[in-house]
Amino acid sequence: MIKSMTGFGLSEKYAGSAQVHSEIKSVNHRYFECTFNAPKPLLYLEDQVRKIIRSYVHRGSLSLFLSVAGSSAIASRVETNWDVVDQYIRAAKKIEKRSGLSISDANAFLQLPGVFSLREADNQSAKVIEPCILEAVHESCERLIRMREKEGAAMRLDLLQRVQTIHHAVDALEAFVPQIHAQYEQRLRSSVAAFLEKNQAIDEDRLMNEMALFINKTAINEETTRLKSHLQQCSDLLSEDEQEPVGRRIDFLIQEMNREVNTIGSKGNHAEVTRFVVTIKNEIERLREQVQNIE
Repeated sequence: MIKSMTGFGLSEKYAGSAQVHSEIKSVNHRYFECTFNAPKPLLYLEDQVRKIIRSYVHRGSLSLFLSVAGSSAIASRVETNWDVVDQYIRAAKKIEKRSGLSISDANAFLQLPGVFSLREADNQSAKVIEPCILEAVHESCERLIRMREKEGAAMRLDLLQRVQTIHHAVDALEAFVPQIHAQYEQRLRSSVAAFLEKNQAIDEDRLMNEMALFINKTAINEETTRLKSHLQQCSDLLSEDEQEPVGRRIDFLIQEMNREVNTIGSKGNHAEVTRFVVTIKNEIERLREQVQNIE
């Protein structure tokens, strides 16, 4: 089954007052790459989350964003450092005694450094909502896959159409090759006839040898046969219903197609062959660009 590497999945789950938000995005990438973004108390889940994503996606660059609202399980807590406060109070009393000034404003203490500290929630407290978090991750991945499959179905039709276009161009090229040989023979005969004196005859054996050399030099049947084989394999991969990704295999076939077309271009000593080659290479390049989006 053809899947796009571009997609988006969103899920929201509730565990009591806690609202878990899981959002995953994917874009093109040659290999599997995943980044995990979550509040600090949830970072311990990174390995589990990566395994979940890996079970759904084989290739692509993915980013998962986790957030939790309305839960004290991962909320930071403000704590008063009473030891520090007591030291400030003792110091303030000494200042009052020595200077005679009255320091009674509590606001003055609130602004002093070290009176308060922010304590992050620990992993143990976050485990309370862990099942809900993992469920949200699964659901967001499922929605991502549905989107990738939907886009992949549209891409599959486009790719099959391009493969068919290339196939037709190759057929037309093969049909034109005999005309090239006939045109060359005619030009060769005319050139020899113009060169020889009127009372001399054309050496048919020598002429046929020259023709055989030209045909052998410009023969492209091996290249077109391999090119058609690559196109057929590409069509077969695009038509498979298996879940295994096919993007890299099709990309390899496209490289081989380009190799064959380049060889045809180097052999084709004719403007019309060049036109066919340019047309085929343009379609192969469009095919290659589209395949970069396939898992």
